[in-house]
Parts: sequence; C-alpha cells; structure tokens
Amino acid sequence: MTLLGSCCRCAGALAVVPLAVILAVMFETPTVTMLRTGGSSPREDASDAAPLDPRLREPTSLDATEEAKDGPAAPRMGSGNMFDRIAFAYDAANKWMSFGLDQHWRTTMVKDCLQLRPDDRVLDLATGTADVSILVGQELRRLGASVRDAVLGVDPSNEMLRRGVAKVQQNGLEHVVRLVKGDAQDLRTVQVIDAEGTLAEKSPGAREASVDKISMSFGIRNVPDRAKALREMRRVLDPSQQSRVCILELSLPTGETFLSRLARSFITEVVPLIGWVATMGSGGEEYEYLERSILRFPKPLDFARELQAAWLPVERITSFAYGAVNLYTAAPA
Repeated sequence: MTLLGSCCRCAGALAVVPLAVILAVMFETPTVTMLRTGGSSPREDASDAAPLDPRLREPTSLDATEEAKDGPAAPRMGSGNMFDRIAFAYDAANKWMSFGLDQHWRTTMVKDCLQLRPDDRVLDLATGTADVSILVGQELRRLGASVRDAVLGVDPSNEMLRRGVAKVQQNGLEHVVRLVKGDAQDLRTVQVIDAEGTLAEKSPGAREASVDKISMSFGIRNVPDRAKALREMRRVLDPSQQSRVCILELSLPTGETFLSRLARSFITEVVPLIGWVATMGSGGEEYEYLERSILRFPKPLDFARELQAAWLPVERITSFAYGAVNLYTAAPA
C-alpha cells in the first residue's frame, strides 16, 4: 500500500463519518456508572449499584504485549521500544484519532477525578510525552503547591520521555514535574532522563504509601501483567480517604446504539489507517496492535473487578465517546 493510497483511504474513511456524529461526540453528556464504595472485599459485588459482570473469570496474568511480525529480535508490540518507534508522531496521531478530544478527557481526569490538593504527591504512569504530568503540574501550581518534584511521570519509552522532558521545560515545570524511565509493574527503581534522552543510573523509585494520587491514561492496556501493575499501585498509594487512582482507557463500544456502532467501526477501521498515515507509513504494525489491544481489553465492569481484586475499589466509571473511552475513579480499600 502506498502512502498516497493510504491517505486517500483514510480521507475516505473519515468522510463517511457525518459531521453530526463528530459534533455528537464532542458535545455528548458522559455516561456515569456508580459502583459501591466503602472498602468491601474484592470478591463482593455491588448490591445497591451496577453489578459487576457475573460471567467474569478470575483475572489472568497473560502478557498483554505481542511478538512483532519480524520475530523475537524486534521490539514487542506494546513495549517501550515499540513506542520509541512511533514517538515522533504520537501526539499528532492522538489528536487526529480523537478529533482533538484527547486533551479534554485528560483534563477531566485531572480536574474531576484526581481532586488535587496543594500538598499532593502525584504518580503519573504511562506518562508518555507528559501531557497528564504537565496538566497536573499546572493545576498544582495554580493551587499554590510548593513541593519540589510533586509529580513523578513514569514511562518505559526513552523517546516518549525525551519529548516529554522538552515539553515540561517549555511549560516551566522543571521543579514540579520529574520524568523517569520505569516499569509500572515494579516502581522500586527508576532512571531519570533528560531532553537529550540521556539516562542516569538507576535510583530509588516510589516507596510504599509514598503518593497521594495516581493517574494513568491510555497505558494500562500495554502493561504485560495488569494485575501486577495494579498491586504495585496499591503498594505505593497512601491509604488515606483522600487518595485516588484515576485510569483513562480505551474500550470497544458495545454497538447497542447507532452512534456506538459508528464509534466501534471507527476504532476497528479508521484508527489503524490514521496511525499508518501519521507515521508516514512506518507505524502500520504498531497501530494495528493498538486496535487489537483495544479489542482484547476487558469490558468496563470487568476491568473494575480487576481493580477491586487489587484492593482499589472503583467508585464510578465515566464513559465518553459512546463507550470508546472510560475513566475509572478508584480509592484504596
């Protein structure tokens, strides 16, 4: 497939999405599903709110990443090395795929879910190019925070982080936001990185009960062992009533309504094409993986059960884009 041909196909695919549908997504009222809170056992279902799916099997620890088509020597799909290859186009592709709403969803997570206070210590996992870390840093600065390095942004991709460090500096947040290379499954050691992509020696990461708020946007799908990462979140989270875990993630819409079916088709048909074009033909396999990772990710209530099993019961699920994007608000049990 030539680049010109893909551009034409992408344009054609986008053209079939009526302007009214795009506007509907932009101005929709998010759907909120409330779940029971109060530190119940991870194996108890909600009785006075939406029940968790009774057909759910126990969470598994299967690797969420994939071997690349080029074999085991190539970067695994979903790994930090994979994101190194598409980092140059990541921000632009996100905006195209979301009609520019990705920042709105991130801002909603920061302002409505995290419930930041001036003295909060915030861990932003899968920080990527630091969009959420920067939003958190700006909000803390607005609140009058004086804590140095109040935001710790962690990601496994050197190239994403390198671009993130530059954005942090452009926003004047060097003393508020610190970006490091690390693994969401084990945060005990990290590596500081600079705008040139130079990694420092390994240093201590997040200690037990050392952070007040945890954010993660569009990254939990790519963690090899989700259950391990969720347990690690619980380990480093302060067990106070003010602590929060906010996870923003893509999901395949149910297709129960016309607009939901269109959103579902957009993910399965248009997203890989946009990724191919955004990376100028070099990221086709990566964005095909993106589609598959969305198809494999648990349904919202099923993922809520995974969080509950890690003693992070979900208080509510806020759904955007007719079920394509979900924001999970959890607190320590």
